[in-house]
Amino acid sequence: MAASSLSSLFTHPHRHTNIATVTTFTASNILPPRTLSFSTKATPPQHENTTPPPPAPQQEKKSFAVATGELFVGIASRILIRGGGKLINGGEGGEVPAVEMFAEEEGEWWWRGRRKERIATVVKDPVQPEVVWEQRVKDVEAEQRRKAVTSPGFSFSAAGLLFPYHLGVANFLIEKGYIKETTPLAGSSAGAIVCAVIASGASMLEALEATKALAKDCRLRGTAFRLGAVLRDILEKFLPDDAHIRSSGRVRVAVTQILWRPRGLLVDEYDSKEDLINAVFTSSFIPGYLAPRPATMFRNRLCIDGGLTLFMPPTSAAQTVRVCAFPVSRLGLQGIGISPDCNPENRASPRELFNWALEPAEDDILDELFELGYLDAAVWAKDNPVEKIVQDDGTYADNGVVQ
Repeated sequence: MAASSLSSLFTHPHRHTNIATVTTFTASNILPPRTLSFSTKATPPQHENTTPPPPAPQQEKKSFAVATGELFVGIASRILIRGGGKLINGGEGGEVPAVEMFAEEEGEWWWRGRRKERIATVVKDPVQPEVVWEQRVKDVEAEQRRKAVTSPGFSFSAAGLLFPYHLGVANFLIEKGYIKETTPLAGSSAGAIVCAVIASGASMLEALEATKALAKDCRLRGTAFRLGAVLRDILEKFLPDDAHIRSSGRVRVAVTQILWRPRGLLVDEYDSKEDLINAVFTSSFIPGYLAPRPATMFRNRLCIDGGLTLFMPPTSAAQTVRVCAFPVSRLGLQGIGISPDCNPENRASPRELFNWALEPAEDDILDELFELGYLDAAVWAKDNPVEKIVQDDGTYADNGVVQ
């Protein structure tokens, strides 16, 4: 995605009062007029206006959670802009360097013991070829063990607390036969949570009720610094004990490794239910927001939110349909199948969506986000009938994109 577009989306706040309001931005309502006044000890001439200037307009107060989230998005955008993609790639000219992480270690026994943890492959984004993702040997092997793969797969974007939108999209796709038990999934942050929920076999309406329970807890007791603990508790209660078995080889969870350079890692093999929860927790880890620390440890790697480098990772299917909870026309993204742009009229503003992504909205808003996700998927389906695009062909990891 274009990092500068992501940064500019949230740097011009404008307050709205209704989700069904469409706002036209003009220079007059974005930049309020200012009055400059100068004073001296001399008595002003009689013809000059001595009326004091009007008070400056009060700025909209932001919660600590929103301010923290905006800071993270701003820093992330600056990192990506400064690196021009090289921070993610490594190597020169967009080339991917050979991976030799353990080649110099002594002792063949040690190398064999670490083999499944080393990086086996990189995956290039079909829309942004300069962006690549790493996969470990064990994750690649988990995908290759799948006997059947249905194409297309579905990738869900980072979305913060907007995952009712993703749940609505998923509800339609499951209901109409686009997502089956053999359909590969991928996601970052909130998108990773939704993928785990889909793979668990749970009802999307039940997941919406669990989302409301999380939102109510955060509204009453606060979001910043404690969302991570609340999220863990909800997932432990909601996901079945075999959720890791259902997700292994099917659900790609994206995380961002930050040493020694920010780079994406796709995780597709989970040893336990706790391991799966740790993966989606790490994929959602906005520094200083989910917990009062700058990063989190995942499998001996220092990591943060997967949306920094992997906003919508590809699936292991031959084709991938990407789902974004934000209006892609404002983000400058391409190759997106389902988004609010499917129904651009009577939608929430980007500022409202961003606030709801960081601070839980009221239950009626969560219900409406769920409904809008369902309707957007329905619009996409009109041009992509299930009998035309869904194929049980067993194709693995070609990573095309269906729009």
